[in-house]
Amino acid sequence: MFTLDPYAARSCPLKTLHAFGQTERPVGATTGSGMPGATAFTAEVLAQILSGRASVVDLRNRAETTHEEQEAACVAAMAAGTGVIIGGLLPRDFDEHRRGRAELLISDGSGGYVPGIVKFQRALDARRDDREFTYSPVSDLPARSVSTGWRYRWHWRWPNAIQLAHLWQLLAPTGFQSKAANAVVIGVERLDPDGLVATWLDLNEPNLGPASSAADASVQVSALERYHQEFAARVEIAEIAQRNDGSEASLLPPIVTTECGYCDWWPICRPLLDDDDLSLRINKAPLDRQEIVGLRSAGVVTVSHLASADLDLLLTDYLPLVAHRQGAEERLRLAQRRARLLAEGQQLDRLTTGGIDLPASAVEIDIDVETSRNDRVYLWGFWITDATGSRYQHFSSFTDLDDASELALAVEAMSWLRDFVADTGALVFHYSDYEVTRLTRLAASGAPELAWAVKYAADHFVDLFSVVRRHFFGANGLGLKAVASAGAGFHWRDEDPGGLNSMIWFDEAVQAADVAARELARERVLCYNEDDVRATASLRSWLRRQS
Repeated sequence: MFTLDPYAARSCPLKTLHAFGQTERPVGATTGSGMPGATAFTAEVLAQILSGRASVVDLRNRAETTHEEQEAACVAAMAAGTGVIIGGLLPRDFDEHRRGRAELLISDGSGGYVPGIVKFQRALDARRDDREFTYSPVSDLPARSVSTGWRYRWHWRWPNAIQLAHLWQLLAPTGFQSKAANAVVIGVERLDPDGLVATWLDLNEPNLGPASSAADASVQVSALERYHQEFAARVEIAEIAQRNDGSEASLLPPIVTTECGYCDWWPICRPLLDDDDLSLRINKAPLDRQEIVGLRSAGVVTVSHLASADLDLLLTDYLPLVAHRQGAEERLRLAQRRARLLAEGQQLDRLTTGGIDLPASAVEIDIDVETSRNDRVYLWGFWITDATGSRYQHFSSFTDLDDASELALAVEAMSWLRDFVADTGALVFHYSDYEVTRLTRLAASGAPELAWAVKYAADHFVDLFSVVRRHFFGANGLGLKAVASAGAGFHWRDEDPGGLNSMIWFDEAVQAADVAARELARERVLCYNEDDVRATASLRSWLRRQS
């Protein structure tokens, strides 16, 4: 008899296939390091719950006790009517193949419980209608409030609801399942005046497309219905895998999703894919699982297939399979455009002809900032080009910044910039409006140096991204790394450059126990930032050479 955890129904089905089949887990496989900042965010949320108004039982850190003892402790806490239970291990349901530990179990006020999870991600979208939104302050979880102006991000965060539906079902045999199919998600949003909030979800509300591409994709289903579809499929896969009679081969090949980037089984799945596989090669605005399944059913498996496909013929059978996806036809046409570029070995497609008009000055500065996992600007980097040559200048603070220290660093950087550009007519180049947005936000403090910077930016800052977007289409998007590499031929020194990685390096630069490790991480961040501003300068020069 086997059981599946809460992630099975929301995860790639091949995880279940490999786990229950004869596939040997790759050597060195791990569960992944997770999003930088997630651990600290979860700790902050749980600290607020523990110090809040509700009665709390914390059942974490019970590794020394048996499975049965942990399950009994969870049931006992629910029987006692505890307001919030942290880390409760629910009794396994062997008949229905379910098991699971709930990050949170929250009393519904009438003897039942609903499951909850903490996610270091945006969970809400603003809305302008008067539709009701149910939430609780994290410091007072069982107490529900009703307001308007917000809605759970069903389109992007539906996997959370699938995971929670599993736990809600697992509560049924205990006798403590809430009568209403509700669940709670705590995201990063802080709403005035309550701060961090928990969003209450109705798992019976139809918000999702069906799991099967054979179903009518225009019909919305609830998270609970979608869960049952997905879970039943995983149970069937586990049973097929355990039989090991060869029928599991029909469940392949894999479909590449963001999940593959941190999946233990990726080394097993990758060799099963054609090197030209659509889901493998198109990583900008990628098609989702159902879109890929729909195309494969029509014989469109690779980039080459899509590049040469007659979409007008294909769309007749394809669109009914992907009615869950808004703008499905436009998404497919965009994917074909990318496929044609990739099939030709091209990364960028010029949309215009002639030279590209770009302002110039005797003094030109490229700017780029780095932010920490808690969204603090800890580094302002500049690449200066003038009559004396080119050089890197930075202002950084490898410490845990607060409001005051982040502001002080920005003031220092902008004071230098103000003095440096005085009477020069200098231009400052950046890629996207991120730097200007950060300056504007920090200028709300009233610091005169930042007020000057915002005013100066209005006339002297040039956004190269807006220029690139007017003149080019990119097979891999128009991010700085994609365009500077494919167009200007620039190469970052770091083997794995990226904003997400720079957050990890910053954490190491601040928190590593070893002094040498901290210094190495610091230098890695500075080199990465220097390469970013040098890439902007290289891109600027390349744009001026276009004709």
